[in-house]
Amino acid sequence: MLDIRLIYARTDKGETELRDRARTLANGSRRILRLIDGRRATGDLTLLARPGELEPIIEALLSEGLIHASRVLEAPSEREAREQERRQRERLGLMQRALAGMFEQELGVDGLVLDARIQDCVNLEVLRRVLRDVIDTLGRRAGDEAMQRVLARVREIFAVHAKPDQHPGS
Repeated sequence: MLDIRLIYARTDKGETELRDRARTLANGSRRILRLIDGRRATGDLTLLARPGELEPIIEALLSEGLIHASRVLEAPSEREAREQERRQRERLGLMQRALAGMFEQELGVDGLVLDARIQDCVNLEVLRRVLRDVIDTLGRRAGDEAMQRVLARVREIFAVHAKPDQHPGS
């Protein structure tokens, strides 16, 4: 079980791998290696990985000497944790409002269920997972062009609203 407070950093070997691509790393492993920066805690990485993907990738990258544990994130105070939770809920609400009606626009009435799934998400991690699923569903129903159009809009919304240290109005 991964400690969500643990922070990993790339080794020199890991930096070289990203630059030279000498190994045949799976796409998921290469993506996670790119995300490991010595600042993100494992808990943050879980939000960027597919379910069940992170632990085996971390173990493999460690065993290959591409990353190392650099430090443990101090636990936030109770007040800081409440504030982080409030900001997360606020970001989730902003993102849900920005995403509202997107799938109905692409699929008509059939998109209402997909839009409802987005609105039912309880946190950003669930939202990311649901979005992967509904975008795949959109691709199967409406085609690749519609899927790419929605994916571009979703990426814009995440770029604006999903940054952990972004405060409203900044």
